[in-house]
Amino acid sequence: MVTKDELFGQVLEYPDPVAAKRLSALVGIEDIIGQVIDEAVLLLDPEIVRRWSEKHHGCLLRAADEVTKRTPLLVFTGDVGTGKTELAETFGDAVARKMKLPVTLYPLSLSARGTGAVGEMTTLLTAAFSEVRQAARSAIDSQGRARRGTVLLIDEGDALAQSRDLAQMHHEDRAGVNALIRGLDQLRSDRLPVLTVLCTNREEALDPALTRRAARLFRFERPSDEQRRVLLGQLLDGCAVSSPELDKLVAITGTNGSRTHGCTYSDIRQRLVPEAVLEAVANDVPLSADMVIARAERLEPTRPFGAQS
Repeated sequence: MVTKDELFGQVLEYPDPVAAKRLSALVGIEDIIGQVIDEAVLLLDPEIVRRWSEKHHGCLLRAADEVTKRTPLLVFTGDVGTGKTELAETFGDAVARKMKLPVTLYPLSLSARGTGAVGEMTTLLTAAFSEVRQAARSAIDSQGRARRGTVLLIDEGDALAQSRDLAQMHHEDRAGVNALIRGLDQLRSDRLPVLTVLCTNREEALDPALTRRAARLFRFERPSDEQRRVLLGQLLDGCAVSSPELDKLVAITGTNGSRTHGCTYSDIRQRLVPEAVLEAVANDVPLSADMVIARAERLEPTRPFGAQS
């Protein structure tokens, strides 16, 4: 018998002020954030579309009915450090506030990928989908209305959902992909308030049957010059950083003659600025633009996934 603790990492409940703060700190992907929230609300509550159709057309349009029948799956794809997982772990807060309902996030544990034993991955995936379906069913009231939204998060999804067309694919991996697709199809037919979010660095490695089922696929990119400017400006707010110095930081953290990739959001938020702050703390001096610029000049941005060393 597989336990809930074995299937999932830390289960998160929304609304949550910490998640709200993390979500608001995601700079440069506001358009994606807004679209993810809107899509999540409609997938968790298709009645919104039905009510709209009845209100404006006096019936359930065929087009509207098709929207309500989509597989409740969002795919986040893009390079490392571009905000996929951070958004996946926090958008539930905004959804809960918009729907005025609690939302629970179940992050599939890495251990749920199994050890390769025959039938293990299939068993674990089947158990994970069964758990979230049961949680969703228990949150429906006597009138059939949802009292809670449920989100299943599958991070590093390409490890579970690689294309079955690969000749070297192990039988157990192939069976795992089949189990994943069956679980998604079951959620679609059940029409429960459950949404699956799958994150991957390798969109091209995903099984086509999975990407075809996705209600929406969101692609995340490394920050542009303007996005890095906004992020750096926010992080260094209150420091004596002039506009020319900010321009220099933007240039240094971007591409150059010998490097075709600039910094990711994570490079700036988790490496560059913290290292400069720690240097200032160690020397008991104010954080200066020179410190950040010097750190930026030594920083090697994270290589794109799959890039040659």
